[in-house]
Amino acid sequence: MMERNGPVHPAGRLRAGAAVLAARAAGAASRALGRGGGTALPGLIAERIAPDLLRDLAGQLPGGAVVVTGTNGKTTTSHMLAGILRAAGRPVLRNASGSNLARGVATALASRADWRGRLRLPPGTTGLFETDEAAFAQIVPAVRPRAIAVTNLFRDQLDRYGEVDAVAAIWRRALEAVRDCPALVLNADDPAVAALAGTGVFDPAPPSRPPALFFGIEDVRLGHPGLEHAADAKVCPACGALLAYPVCFYGHLGQYRCERGHRRPVPAVAATVATLHGFAGTDLTLATPHGTLVLHLPIAGLYNVYNALAAAATAVALGVPGQAIIAGLEAFTAAFGRLERVSVEGRTVYLILAKNPVGMNEALRTLLAGGVPRYLLLALNDLDADGRDVSWIWDADFERLAGHPLSSLVISGRRAEDLAVRLKYAGALDAAPVVIEPDLGRAFDRALAVVPAGETLYAVLTYTAMLHLRRLLAGRGYLRAYWQE
Repeated sequence: MMERNGPVHPAGRLRAGAAVLAARAAGAASRALGRGGGTALPGLIAERIAPDLLRDLAGQLPGGAVVVTGTNGKTTTSHMLAGILRAAGRPVLRNASGSNLARGVATALASRADWRGRLRLPPGTTGLFETDEAAFAQIVPAVRPRAIAVTNLFRDQLDRYGEVDAVAAIWRRALEAVRDCPALVLNADDPAVAALAGTGVFDPAPPSRPPALFFGIEDVRLGHPGLEHAADAKVCPACGALLAYPVCFYGHLGQYRCERGHRRPVPAVAATVATLHGFAGTDLTLATPHGTLVLHLPIAGLYNVYNALAAAATAVALGVPGQAIIAGLEAFTAAFGRLERVSVEGRTVYLILAKNPVGMNEALRTLLAGGVPRYLLLALNDLDADGRDVSWIWDADFERLAGHPLSSLVISGRRAEDLAVRLKYAGALDAAPVVIEPDLGRAFDRALAVVPAGETLYAVLTYTAMLHLRRLLAGRGYLRAYWQE
């Protein structure tokens, strides 16, 4: 049998079949025992049985694979791109649960394979895989994607990833090893990401390799001159000279140049006009190779403008028509925990993931841009998936909350006291009656109890706290488990 990744030996096919059966059994057992959605363990078991399973199954994808990586926004970008592809009539198989290590991708593929290790998918199905930054180097050679999208690069989980330069080096080495010249979709506004397209990254570059397709924001009304203090890219990745930012949108994303002539690439897919309406969404005008696309994105936040740009640019690289891009983005609903809206006992609850300084800053900016949130729940955890080092909270601009009177502020999570100290120094504890309750279930109940019917509670949470609160709400019947979304 010949597949995209080469022929499979009969003995390998038997191992693949056994691995698939074991994976599906492990997933069913995990869900039946209430131990989770079976989104990672099945793939881990399967790869122990058949180490080449990920490569084997990915090689059978009728429409090839797409990989999305980056610090922030990869789940939302993947969710948006899936909607665009479906609007274009292209079926999608993806790791929608957000399990983005190699085992999570293997689990997603094994869930659609039969006992012989063969994928059973509609014709033309594209594999769309959100990929952890550090797992990128393992996943890309295995799935051999036809397109790779990189959203951004920020400090995140320093105890796991190290500094941003270490992550960029992982990406560069992985791309140097790619043999098949995938389309590369890069954020022009992030110097470290844009540099992935530079000469030397792909030397010797094959003549067939397409140039990188860049996306970015051109509406300078949304920015300000100079870098924010939480910026992670202050020097030119090409020559090491200091970067000047005539326009910065947030963090270190913006329009930049260095004194030696290196500058931001011109984006092929650009937000020429973006009008933010808070939680009512965003009106967007996009310049693309298809022409101008005008649409309403039904989700708040400047960072989601970037996610929409990444999804639209990847769709362009895949040859998706403009009308499908509009349809997919306008029909978008938030991915789990990413500005997810839940109705609870006549009240609205927004679940907002914030796991690093830039993510927290943009979450707070979005909340305050929509008017002062009256009822706020903040939760900080320090489990492995969050990063054990929580010192990043001192680089987040909680000072934004100072001077904004709140009706209620509840602080929770394993590191609730640390967060309360940070908020005290920010002057944010003077703005509202404060409750410190480390137990998230009790904290949520106390926060919700003071919210009048028809009002909104905003819950800003680190990763495992978000999953914990979602499990609580799913258990009470207010939403489905994330692996069922």
